[in-house]
Amino acid sequence: MVENDGAAFLRAVGFALFLLVVFILSEVTSALTVAMDSTTRALIGTGVFFGTYLLMYVALVAFLRWENGGDITGLGLQFEKNTTSHLIVGLVAGSIGALLVYFFAMYFGGSLRPAADIDADLIATEIMITVPVALFEELSYRGYLMPRIERLSSRTVAILLTSIWFAVLHFGWWLPLGTVPWHLILIFNFNLFLGGVVLGMSYYLSGNRLWVPIAFHFAWNMIAFILFPVYPHDPVLMPEIFQIEWGITTIPGFILGLTLVWVLLQEIKNGK
Repeated sequence: MVENDGAAFLRAVGFALFLLVVFILSEVTSALTVAMDSTTRALIGTGVFFGTYLLMYVALVAFLRWENGGDITGLGLQFEKNTTSHLIVGLVAGSIGALLVYFFAMYFGGSLRPAADIDADLIATEIMITVPVALFEELSYRGYLMPRIERLSSRTVAILLTSIWFAVLHFGWWLPLGTVPWHLILIFNFNLFLGGVVLGMSYYLSGNRLWVPIAFHFAWNMIAFILFPVYPHDPVLMPEIFQIEWGITTIPGFILGLTLVWVLLQEIKNGK
């Protein structure tokens, strides 16, 4: 490994470890507020949530300056004539993929959020949460980390390693240990890994641009949190089958979503 590759390797590992530390600090803070009253805990939780993504932004800027002084738009956020089309592709593919999981649950007895609980406040709250999640997670995993791993190895390795790390860093959903059964943790991590692969391939299929994965990520999460209960906080029936991201019906949802990304991007390309 030559010197430049060595520095690139250290930056990639350093950024991956930074993401780990940030999410560990988030979980530690959450644990420390358990004994507080609900209002105080909610305020602290909100601050920690937005602080986490602010730290991710600061880290991206710092690591780019460490490299060559590039800016964040160069990670795949360039505004081009096909940007709107790419956003629509991501929104359509992410929505239809997630709705497939919803229809499995609706027709075969899975748990869904009661319609009476779905109101404007819920939708507005989920938009405020999902926008930074989709934007900064895609910037971090697909925009920054994945291309740098690709330069050190190959595109396939980059997609796989980034997707594994993406799944691992969602550990907060199944902590503390014992909250959910081990088989659900395994299914959940596989599903998140598969989701990372879908988002990574969407990035490359759209010409190393982030608009498709950002929009896919946003649409998927919006449907997941609006139409489904929040497991494991809320009890659900047969989560290993029907609960989005926890159950096996998530797999065809992601596969359908990726298929739609490929088909729609091909249509855009052929229509030029």
